[in-house]
Amino acid sequence: MKFAIIAAGEGSRLTQEGVTCPKPLVEVGGEPLIIRLIRVFMSMDATEICIACNEQMPEVVERLREIQLREQSKLKKRLPLRVIPVTTPSSMHSFYALSEWLAGDEPFVLTTVDTVFRADEFSAYVKAFRQVLAEGYDGLMGVTDYIDDEKPLYVGTDNDMMVTGFYDDVLSGCKYISGGIYGLTPSALTVLRDCVENGVHRMRNFQRSLVASGKRLKAYSFSKILDVDHQADIEKAERFLAKHPTVIGLARAEEFSPNSVEKDRAILEKVVERLNGQIVSERDFLRLANGQMTNDNEEPLSFHYPLSFSKAQKCVILNMGRLKETQDVLKKWEQAGAIVVNPARGVENCRRSRLDALMREKHLPVPPQEGNHGYWLKRGDMSAQVAEDVVFCKDLQALDEAKARFARRGLAETNANDDVNFQLKNFIVQAHVPGDLVKFYGVEGTGFFRIFYPQEDGDFKFGDEQRNGLPQYYSFQKEKLQSVAEYVSRLTETPVYGGDAIIKSDGDFVIIDFNDWPSFSRCRDDAAAAICLLVNGLRPK
Repeated sequence: MKFAIIAAGEGSRLTQEGVTCPKPLVEVGGEPLIIRLIRVFMSMDATEICIACNEQMPEVVERLREIQLREQSKLKKRLPLRVIPVTTPSSMHSFYALSEWLAGDEPFVLTTVDTVFRADEFSAYVKAFRQVLAEGYDGLMGVTDYIDDEKPLYVGTDNDMMVTGFYDDVLSGCKYISGGIYGLTPSALTVLRDCVENGVHRMRNFQRSLVASGKRLKAYSFSKILDVDHQADIEKAERFLAKHPTVIGLARAEEFSPNSVEKDRAILEKVVERLNGQIVSERDFLRLANGQMTNDNEEPLSFHYPLSFSKAQKCVILNMGRLKETQDVLKKWEQAGAIVVNPARGVENCRRSRLDALMREKHLPVPPQEGNHGYWLKRGDMSAQVAEDVVFCKDLQALDEAKARFARRGLAETNANDDVNFQLKNFIVQAHVPGDLVKFYGVEGTGFFRIFYPQEDGDFKFGDEQRNGLPQYYSFQKEKLQSVAEYVSRLTETPVYGGDAIIKSDGDFVIIDFNDWPSFSRCRDDAAAAICLLVNGLRPK
């Protein structure tokens, strides 16, 4: 899809009010207006970005040329900017100056350079634009019911958000105004050419001509779209963008989601959708944090938020990551003011050997290390990635043999110190405890806590859950299990958690596993609501 920017105006009102730089270079949130648009458009997989610039503002053209050369040097490939210096009597004529490069088969999205919107809403708009094109419509017009314009263009719509007309004055039933965001097919360029040839001026008259020519347009409502026409508008735009922290969903590297990749991503998608964020893979996050813009195949990374420490205080990161490198980066983000759920320290605390030491130190109910019913040998330096990372051993001889297999895999008993007061071990040993296996899921401080018997639905990761057989439904105090689980979540700094417990025949229980951010596949909707409640209580208002 192509994108286009009209940036050929003089910005006379800003100049009169003491703003000395050209409007396209006015900064909002520490970023020039035109650079922000380019960044957002690139995250939408733009095949080309066409820009009409005022030829009387050579510094804008020069700035764009510098950016293009710099990014091409990084990417080792062309940054698809096409800059056209022009002098035109109206924004419609600037659009016409771009039409030569917008012609063809691709749809395009056009905006004015001073249009300020939330990047997450724009992403949803582009997705909706692709959908209405598939349904045979000719365009999708960005609108808003927030009116803060000197001369707004009112947009008439029916119950299905079909555009019925464009009006200079408010009419009964006109809820929206135009936001300066136009998603169109190349057929609209024929209408544009007719307007120019017939002496028509102004973008609003072009929009009226689209309706008059029979083009089928739908409207898409943004919560708010601002125009930066006055110096006071800069502060408004700053407040608008600052009011909504960037929400980043950090998807777990697939090796840490054995047989659960789709389920793990599903809960993240649920939460991110509710919080108006965007998901990025764990490895792409590391690339972006290091200033890269392409993946290993030199393809542009599809992510519309800038990752810079200067913006950390406006970020909420939903952390499902498990890589050590990810946690190292996130610690720096936390120090810079970002809200990270679960925090990096919590993920590290859930590594089995560290978790086992923490729980034994606090005399919490965990399995003994010796017993008469067999043993479990579990990888301790990180979460299980393959079935061989968790092994049942029927006796001590089998346990020694399993340890030898671990050693051949490079998992000798101990590892180097890792910034804590005890040594991180490559494996731990737990005695097998007979009883009912239950899975529990919780979100600390929200009241959300659920338990399930995995044998009831057969939803197993590696099948180890079957070792305890069918549940006998031994009576136990669920509130006590919840209380202990909440304590462990606080101890480990892991507010979004899940785990496994064995309920013994006498009603006592032991916790055999505790995890940061499980899939919540058995209670996804309720868990997503609770996680959002947690996040909304933490993030800036």
